[in-house]
Amino acid sequence: MIFSRNKPHIDLVLPGLLNLPMYELDPEALKNVTPKLHHLLQFADRQEVETIDFDDTLIQLLGLKQSALPYARACKTASSGNALLIKPVHLKADINNAIVFPVETGVEDNQIIINDLKDYFKVDCYVEMLDENLWVMQLLACEPVENVPHYLSAVGKKVTHYIEQAKTNLQWFKLINEMQMFMYQHPINQQRLQAGKLAINSLWCWGADRYNGEKKSSVEWFSDDLEMKQLGQLYTGNANELSALKEINNPANQSTNFKASRIVIDLSLLKALKSGQDSNLMQILEQLEQTCINPLLESNPTSLRVHTAATTCLYYRPHYAFKFWKKGDWTVKSY
Repeated sequence: MIFSRNKPHIDLVLPGLLNLPMYELDPEALKNVTPKLHHLLQFADRQEVETIDFDDTLIQLLGLKQSALPYARACKTASSGNALLIKPVHLKADINNAIVFPVETGVEDNQIIINDLKDYFKVDCYVEMLDENLWVMQLLACEPVENVPHYLSAVGKKVTHYIEQAKTNLQWFKLINEMQMFMYQHPINQQRLQAGKLAINSLWCWGADRYNGEKKSSVEWFSDDLEMKQLGQLYTGNANELSALKEINNPANQSTNFKASRIVIDLSLLKALKSGQDSNLMQILEQLEQTCINPLLESNPTSLRVHTAATTCLYYRPHYAFKFWKKGDWTVKSY
């Protein structure tokens, strides 16, 4: 038999892979530093799928019956409820549309504004820092808005629908409007505007959705992203960092790695593409090759499906490499 029954199926969630600006990259250099990724792109079957963001992908992989994920519950397990994740953004709104823009260049500015906002609205909420640029807000006097996508899914897209949806929750809508006014008038924003920077004038709030107790104990979960790792721990009880992928091929660990499936999530490309900053994509891809693609292919999985949050996903099985006539071309929709 070519495959072992103990070999798992792997779902690799890699949003942004098919949206890279290939005109900025040297195809030959890219092929040299990412040979395993080139191999995957060369031999995998391309399958057309509906355009979905990575939130939808994870919901499908977990077999859930809901439209958004309980990130706040995952990151703040001691919370009594009414919690959601928040991130400072620039919201550009007019009469017809509203679009979210990142303000990642102002990490210190973000922290100052959030700390002042926390003090000013302490009767309404409690705010705790989770990561360098991520906070959890515990509401004390109103219900949070639900069915909102992850920040990275929202950036650069029209979010008018979610704003209209929030208006049905009057207490929440009033509170977020007051917070927006506070942020807009903050001295930090006056300094930013004078320096030609985007104002930090709103919050993107997500992850308040309910967790219904589902468990996927037969799944191994891997991610370096804080929210993704905590989400995996909530649903599978077995979440690891991407560095642990190098150990799955170690014979000494085989007894603990015969799982029905693995879910691996790497958001580094999507973060780079949506950060609003110049990023070294070649370096990110090389890191992706070493920490993710190489150990996954070396584990000789029964199958590997790459979810790209685009209209195409990649499906690979080891014997596809015998299709020696297939040519890899990084310059023609390889990403």
